[in-house]
Amino acid sequence: MKQLCIILCSGLFFTAACGDTARDDTAPLDSATQMQAYAAAASDFPTVIPDAYAPWARMRGDAFPSVHPEDAPKASEIDIPPFPGAHIVRSGTLGEGTAALHFVTLICEDSYEAVIDFYKNRLTKDRNWTYEDQYHVFQPGKGNEFILHNTPFVSVMHLNSEASEMQDVDPEFLTNYRTRIQVTYRPKEN
Repeated sequence: MKQLCIILCSGLFFTAACGDTARDDTAPLDSATQMQAYAAAASDFPTVIPDAYAPWARMRGDAFPSVHPEDAPKASEIDIPPFPGAHIVRSGTLGEGTAALHFVTLICEDSYEAVIDFYKNRLTKDRNWTYEDQYHVFQPGKGNEFILHNTPFVSVMHLNSEASEMQDVDPEFLTNYRTRIQVTYRPKEN
């Protein structure tokens, strides 16, 4: 892996030195952090660390340096399976204190219907959750209990690439993505 990073960095330096256009948005590579950022950009980004819930989506320009693979939620802390091939665009916490829930927003190339079918098999059949078509939500309760009782849930909807939460995702990367998934959970205690 170390040799691959060295080769990639060397290739970047060579390309930058021999390129016939100058870029205004780059600073000199004078630190190990900047070198790692450029190596990650040149590699098959997004990168994934062991136990990551999913890989990060490729972010654009200014947002790229703020995404660190190690910031991905850990799969071992989430009791809800990620949709295969999905990428993270956001994660965080909703609420405060003991009522707080964590969330991770994913996008995938698969159709809305394929995602619904996946979660029907994984959550409604395997765990007896319900699917509330009115809200596009899978939950352990019924109706709008996911709001009233602050329970974990999975919401699925068609992706709106113009939504504010997608503004930091690289537009070229986003081109083939069709579905948005939000997994809201309480971290498992290990």
